[in-house]
Amino acid sequence: MGYSPPIYACGGVEETSGNATVCVYIYFFKLIIPWKEDRQRRRLLLNNCPPCLWFMVYATRRFEFSAAHRYWRTEWSAEQNKRVFGKCTSPYGHGHNYTLDVTITGPIDPITGMAMNMTDLKALVNTVLEEFDHAYLNEDTPYFHEQIPTTENIVRVLWRLIAPRLPTGVVLARLRLYEMQDLWAEYDGTEEASFTRSYVFSAAHRLHAPALSDAENLEVYGKCNNPRGHGHNYTLEVTVKGTIDPLTGMVMDLPDMDRIVHSVLDQIDHKHLDREISAFHSQVSTAENIVVYLWNELAPRFEGRLAHLKLWETKKNVFEYTGE
Repeated sequence: MGYSPPIYACGGVEETSGNATVCVYIYFFKLIIPWKEDRQRRRLLLNNCPPCLWFMVYATRRFEFSAAHRYWRTEWSAEQNKRVFGKCTSPYGHGHNYTLDVTITGPIDPITGMAMNMTDLKALVNTVLEEFDHAYLNEDTPYFHEQIPTTENIVRVLWRLIAPRLPTGVVLARLRLYEMQDLWAEYDGTEEASFTRSYVFSAAHRLHAPALSDAENLEVYGKCNNPRGHGHNYTLEVTVKGTIDPLTGMVMDLPDMDRIVHSVLDQIDHKHLDREISAFHSQVSTAENIVVYLWNELAPRFEGRLAHLKLWETKKNVFEYTGE
């Protein structure tokens, strides 16, 4: 029985139609196996295949390496390089402590109980990273003589180096490369890559639904119903997705991304949402409503490239939205 790399379904049994093919994802305690079969064959396969093939798991191992790089296009003027790449144009380069999350997927081996031995994955990836660690990427590796070593390009190069080394039956599911804690790129082997940057804003609010009585509001929202309000340092992770520009090596220019996000966040930063932001005059300023509001404000500005928003209200309360 063949299988294609799995993806997370919403739960239960999900059937989706695409190109006249029905894909079914069977959910077993967060472990999924997809089949592109008709209903009768799916039942037969499930009844006859070994249990070890029912379960597809994701396993992630984190790695670190340090490197220097520079962003510069020789055919551009110094002014254009500075405008697009900013501080990254220093002729001496600059550096980062990179963090790489390597996620693999595969069936659980019935003998070892593992999709892949993490010791083997560690050795494999460290062999690849040896070429990158403590290197000046532009000059010390062969991969960035013709392309700029942006986070997006680095993670794509790492994919090409790691994926073929994996043992039979194990699939590289995704790579996430952190250049800094608030900036990372993710790649899954397709034509597109994603790029995420996090932003912080501070705001006050009060959770109070006009349709409820004062007693009901207090019961529902507790301390968050304080008439004088309370507040948070919100962290917003903004993910854009698209093809990597062959000239800049980026999904989109970072200064443009910062400008777009700040054009929205600056309007609510250090504000009382209920009293100063008109959108929350008629709806409760819950984090759910805030993240939807931010999507509606940001999506048109990104012109189709906005892929995901993740709003941290506190370290324990996190809310995500993709426009659906």
